[in-house]
Amino acid sequence: MMSPFQFSAEMNLGVSLIEEMPDSDLWNLIQRDWITSEKRNPLDVFRMVSLAAVRSLHPGSETINLLYALYRGDFISIRQCIHQFKREQEAQSQNPFQLRNTQLGANDATEKSFQQLRGSMYYGDAEGADDAMTKMYRTSSAFELFDMLFDLAIQDFNHHGRKVVTAIQSWKLVQVIGWEYSLPVLRSLARFFCQLPINSDCFIESENLVYDVRKDWQLNLLGDVRVCENLVDILIQSSFETALDDTFKAIEDGIQTELVWKAVLSVAYRMDSNLSLPIYALRSLNQLAYDAKQQLQVLFQSVGFAAENCHQNLSYQKPEWNSSLLDKLLLQSIGS
Repeated sequence: MMSPFQFSAEMNLGVSLIEEMPDSDLWNLIQRDWITSEKRNPLDVFRMVSLAAVRSLHPGSETINLLYALYRGDFISIRQCIHQFKREQEAQSQNPFQLRNTQLGANDATEKSFQQLRGSMYYGDAEGADDAMTKMYRTSSAFELFDMLFDLAIQDFNHHGRKVVTAIQSWKLVQVIGWEYSLPVLRSLARFFCQLPINSDCFIESENLVYDVRKDWQLNLLGDVRVCENLVDILIQSSFETALDDTFKAIEDGIQTELVWKAVLSVAYRMDSNLSLPIYALRSLNQLAYDAKQQLQVLFQSVGFAAENCHQNLSYQKPEWNSSLLDKLLLQSIGS
């Protein structure tokens, strides 16, 4: 359980310097005062850059998604992070953003605050989502809060599934900077969920199927490469409703769900990167899912997203089929 965490004056000063100083001056300061004197290690500075990004860039900004990928544990990669941050900060100069100070307010039951968050997402109320997240942070763990946000992220795949990609990248970022610095990241993510219009048609359809799947589906062992090929044909030729129905029937017939994942990933492998990233993000979420229902929700959403986009993407080319390619795709998604 956590209560609102106030960062040290030293941390706040470092974050403010990163927000306010020009790129070249900032790097000179870091070299002179932090690296040479060994007053800061790379992780300390990366934390400051990350907090500066979530505090002063628009929620869902490219930099917030890229920080985890850019950081390699050394000052060379931190310079790349700073350059990326400053470039996007400058691009947003005509429309600046600043994450407001944390509002204390009264505590509410977690379920009540979650309903407030969910409603804010559907009605585009960023302030309401921010307030709800702050309340829940005082009564729930950051892990629980990310789990709630993951549930919301998979419900909407407008704009190439940017919500699920940003959610998983934010999760990975917190793994590096530390749980004690998670509140600004969570608040920024909650605000981002309110920016885009909702398209939950696929989720509504798949949610109905999830509850009808037989309880022992995790024991399924049937299927081979030919099953994958048939599933891919369905994904690239059918609407998402048909693809979901056929996936449901395959699982009911005993087909192992890893073969469904391999079919989805093989389609993603040949998609435009904007379309493949959400599927790889969903696969990562599948690895984090703690119960069977959530695993099925993520799987069906992946099938629906792949089918809906392949049906509109006439440039898709079917790959050569062999089991080593399928296993490679699966391993790539787990490590992504």
